[in-house]
Amino acid sequence: MLRASILLLSALLLASCSGDQPERKDASTEAVEDGIADLYAGDHATEEDSEAGECFASELVDRAGIDGLRDAGIVTDSGEVATELPGFEEETARLWVEAQFACTDYIEESTRALVAQSQGRLDPEAYAHCLREAITDDELREAVVASLTGAWETPEVNKLADAQAQCSSSSVPPER
Repeated sequence: MLRASILLLSALLLASCSGDQPERKDASTEAVEDGIADLYAGDHATEEDSEAGECFASELVDRAGIDGLRDAGIVTDSGEVATELPGFEEETARLWVEAQFACTDYIEESTRALVAQSQGRLDPEAYAHCLREAITDDELREAVVASLTGAWETPEVNKLADAQAQCSSSSVPPER
C-alpha cells in the first residue's frame, strides 16, 4: 500500500513555478500542456494543484518536446494526452521527475498527502523534518524515477518507503 502511495504521490507532486513569462506557443502545444496539466492536477484539483499542473506541463513539454512525449506514449498520435499513462522508460521518468521537482517540493507534498490521509493527526513539521533527515535529494529523485519505471526493489525506493513509514509513525501521537 505504501509503495502504491509513493507511485501515486510521484505522479501527483504539485507546487508553483517561477513567475517567468512563458513564450508564445502554438495551439497544439497549448492543448498538450492543458491536457498534461489536467492529468497531473487530478479530478478534484485545488487552485494550488491547478497551478502546479500548469507548471509541470510546461516544464515537461519544454524538457521532452511534443515528439518525445509522443514517443513515450504520453501524447497520442492524434496529438491528445493519453488518458492512461504507459510505463515509463528511464529517460522519460527522469524528464518527468525533473519537471516535477522544478515545480514542487516532494517532501511538502508527501507531508500534505499524509496529513490528509491521517485526517490531520500527523504532525506535519515533525514528519517533514524527519523525512528531510532520512533521505537525500539525490536518493529521493532516484526513488521517484525508479517508482515511475516500476523498479520497486531498488535501494532508493526501499529507503524512501522505510523513511516514510518510520517518519509517519513517529509523527502521529498515540491515541488516548
